[in-house]
Amino acid sequence: MKVLITGTSRGIGRAAALKFLSEGFNVTGLDIESDTISKSQDAKNKENYSHFTADISDLSSLPEISDVEILVNNAGIQTPALTGGEKDIQVNLIGTMAVTQKYAFQPKIKSVLFNASVSALTGNEFPSYAASKAGIIGYMKNCAIRLANSYRATCNALCFGGVLTELNENVIKNNELWQKIMDVTPLRRWASAQEAADWIYFLTVTNKFCTGQAIDVSGGERNCADLFVW
Repeated sequence: MKVLITGTSRGIGRAAALKFLSEGFNVTGLDIESDTISKSQDAKNKENYSHFTADISDLSSLPEISDVEILVNNAGIQTPALTGGEKDIQVNLIGTMAVTQKYAFQPKIKSVLFNASVSALTGNEFPSYAASKAGIIGYMKNCAIRLANSYRATCNALCFGGVLTELNENVIKNNELWQKIMDVTPLRRWASAQEAADWIYFLTVTNKFCTGQAIDVSGGERNCADLFVW
């Protein structure tokens, strides 16, 4: 089965690529950064991995990839600013829409997954980031209707809370801030990238009936939105 994942050079996307490879899938990665999987010691079946360097916010840079069966929209950025942040909208929302329209709407598709964020449900974090992720949920619901009607494919979004990835290193390495976060996090920990990858695999492979849903995988963070400290 052919899987296309955006943002595979690090973090959740890389973990998802490794998960699918370990399960015997053919995986294509799409990232603005170079390949980190093909020569990696921790990648199983890495001969089944191919990589394209592209900017999802630039439609002209998207390669021709046919017969995608599972699409994982994972690529995204976060601009730490209260104003501006148009790039978040351009990449996280508009770029993701372009990728989905180009690769998902064809007869081979079986499942589409969007990496949203619990921020889409709570409004926390930076304005443009929260807005872009909330937009993804709306777009996912639209896609779910069209994909089900045309191809009988599932389409969902995962709304992760804190995940231990490079994107969050500035928070994780700030001991004082990290302690404050743990004090208001019900499970007193964040998810690993591997846990996130397991959720992605479950919703796109094991799941055959759930569709059109934005699933909260935040470890209880959503229930403590008024205590958000970072």
